[in-house]
Amino acid sequence: MSFSDLSFIFRFLPLFLVTYYIAPAYLRRFVLLCASLLFYALGDAHYFALLIFLTIVNHLLGIQAAAHRRIFCALAVILDAELLIAFKLLGTALGASFLPVGISFYTFKMISYQVDLYRGKVSPRPTPLDTATYFTLFAQVTSGPIMRYPEYAASVLWHPSALMSAKDRRLFCLDRLEDGAFYFCTGLAFKVLIADHLAMCWRQIGTIGYAHLSTPLAWIGVLCYALNLYFDFWGFSLMASGLTCALGFSFIENFHHPYAAKGVADFYRRWHMTLGSWFRDYVYIPLGGSRKGAFFTIRNLLLVWIMTALWHGISVTFLIWGMVLFLLIVLEKYVTSRLPGILSSCLMRLHVWVLVPLSWIPFAMNSFDHLGGYMHRLFPFAHLPANVYAKDYVSVVQNYWPFLLAGLVFLIPAVYDTMEKKRRHPLTAIVLLAAFWCSVYSLAGTDANPFMYFRF
Repeated sequence: MSFSDLSFIFRFLPLFLVTYYIAPAYLRRFVLLCASLLFYALGDAHYFALLIFLTIVNHLLGIQAAAHRRIFCALAVILDAELLIAFKLLGTALGASFLPVGISFYTFKMISYQVDLYRGKVSPRPTPLDTATYFTLFAQVTSGPIMRYPEYAASVLWHPSALMSAKDRRLFCLDRLEDGAFYFCTGLAFKVLIADHLAMCWRQIGTIGYAHLSTPLAWIGVLCYALNLYFDFWGFSLMASGLTCALGFSFIENFHHPYAAKGVADFYRRWHMTLGSWFRDYVYIPLGGSRKGAFFTIRNLLLVWIMTALWHGISVTFLIWGMVLFLLIVLEKYVTSRLPGILSSCLMRLHVWVLVPLSWIPFAMNSFDHLGGYMHRLFPFAHLPANVYAKDYVSVVQNYWPFLLAGLVFLIPAVYDTMEKKRRHPLTAIVLLAAFWCSVYSLAGTDANPFMYFRF
């Protein structure tokens, strides 16, 4: 089950929300835990026991970590990391079906939980119910965002009713539900109406054969895949954060207009922000960050990007992706940023608009032959093979230009920011309602297209 399944939208979610809100405040965590366990079991019954096992073990070890016993904190971190690595290797060797759904995300939540307990950032000590609910939270368990435990514990819907009047509680609940509906419907539209159609465009390009594309179509493919990946994952993140809003949590921003970034480093501060901040707080800064000079800064960046690449998948193509980004960030930090102002700015923008989309291509390739063939079509320094049709891009543009254009429009920060700022305006509600039913109509007529980050 995923957020874009009609059974989730029209069965699971309404029934859960009604039950959640009519339940007394002290029972809501239990209702949420039961719903989260059911959601995961429906999605990946084979590895349901693994999630339960890790939840129990991390809670027991967390009790000791909260007492500042370093050995137990280290044991928990090593256990979580080793299991993640083991299943990543298993998934690489035997296929994605052997990779538990969400393990890349919930193990990172478990590691941050242990470290925050040891550092004294979590108070009071979590109960077993809180620990289990935090780890299994259905809105985030499959693909994030990676919520920290203090963010989870801040939900006021579980506080004693004396903290607010009955009227204030009703207004707060309606406010949370309204915000949740906005983000969920916006994310659903991005996923279904933009990303899924661009995925069809990318598949059509693939049927031609990567080594037989014309150069214009190859570059259209770069744009198509970059927009597909962005709106698929941004759409999921908005839906997940919309659900957490509806549960009474604060909105967790996972993307902040990355293609408006001033360089590659800035891009990855805006892209998958909860993952980037996780590596910053639990890897980069503990290693020394940028405080010990250029050599150690470069070493720390290298380690972070190796780990980031392997987190996505244990394969050479992901390592290529990570190393390309590492080199670009080092180049910007120590060379490009020191050029004259306008030249530096233009080059760093060019990195974001051209080199970052190119770096996504290894994500889409399952072999070096495909990757080599595609790169050859992007940069055709030799003569074109006889079986390349120079006008192959015409039909693709004719069929998919509205979705490419929509993707480019929503890259403009002011477009989404204005819509978000005016989210309570009646016109915004009408537009979102129409987008929601268009998404439902599209989902009803096609097979479900899973979110791209489910395989990570």
